[in-house]
Amino acid sequence: MKRQLALLSMIFVTASCSVENTEITTPQEHEVEWIIYNKENSKLPDNQVNALAIDDQDNKWIGTAKGLVRIKNETWTIFTHANSSLPSDHVTALTLENDGTVWVGTDDGLARFDGNNWSVYTNENSVLTNNNIKCLAHDTKVNVTWIGTDEGLVKADKNLSLEHISVADNTILSVTTDHYGALWVGFFKSFAFIGQISKYENGVWQHHNLHNLGYPSSFPYGLAIDKNNAVLAVLAGTSTRAVIRNNESNWEEITRPDGARGLKTILLEDEKIWVGGNSLAIFGSKNAECVQIPGQETLIQAMALDSKGRKWLGTMAGGLAGYKPIK
Repeated sequence: MKRQLALLSMIFVTASCSVENTEITTPQEHEVEWIIYNKENSKLPDNQVNALAIDDQDNKWIGTAKGLVRIKNETWTIFTHANSSLPSDHVTALTLENDGTVWVGTDDGLARFDGNNWSVYTNENSVLTNNNIKCLAHDTKVNVTWIGTDEGLVKADKNLSLEHISVADNTILSVTTDHYGALWVGFFKSFAFIGQISKYENGVWQHHNLHNLGYPSSFPYGLAIDKNNAVLAVLAGTSTRAVIRNNESNWEEITRPDGARGLKTILLEDEKIWVGGNSLAIFGSKNAECVQIPGQETLIQAMALDSKGRKWLGTMAGGLAGYKPIK
């Protein structure tokens, strides 16, 4: 029987980036192994990848504009509205529970899949006030899932009871939880056209308006928590390209590599701060590593790390790319 396996494109390149059409060779120069999946060489249903999640067994969940993909032991399974209870094929966000159960945000509702059974939540059968799910985060310590939408925040407890938390008319762009269970939220206040990063703990909000920090009209697209429990935020806007870190209420800007732009998503790997945008960059030095996906000029908008140290990059129009230095 013919083995159905996605074509792997292995490409060995030297990491570099360009600034104003001038090539810069970085001190971290090394050979890289790339794996490229797209709808032409694999079962990926669409080249727009909006969300990624990888569990402890290295099973990969891929949210695309035309369905949800699971890669398990090299076997691809495609979930769509037509063959499952997925409320919409346009997947916008993913998060995982400890046992591998996946929460799936779409543009028309929320789903939870435990490998056998689906649960679906919309504004018709739950407290969701808006079916456009923007972001998800699962707190593994207390088994709580946080759901960010266009019109509010929802908390799902371990018993799958949903609670709506009012946040006025703010759009929620990003959510994450810290080591002590506090929730961090990246808001964009549409009417005021300003961004805000807020901490929610024990029912109390603490807000940090980005325009007061020197970042007007900024979108907090990505959040991450480092090993010291400091929150890092990716900011983008008309005049903003920054990653900032909060430690005990003080904010500092992380040095941005020359050429890093279009910032959208963040991934922490030990001491490294990886930021995805028009390229894959390590923040912390002006001359730090900046990597372009071979043959592509597309936005990186989702990232996840597997157990072998490979970084998986979901792109706006180029499918899924796996990146790993080999020496």
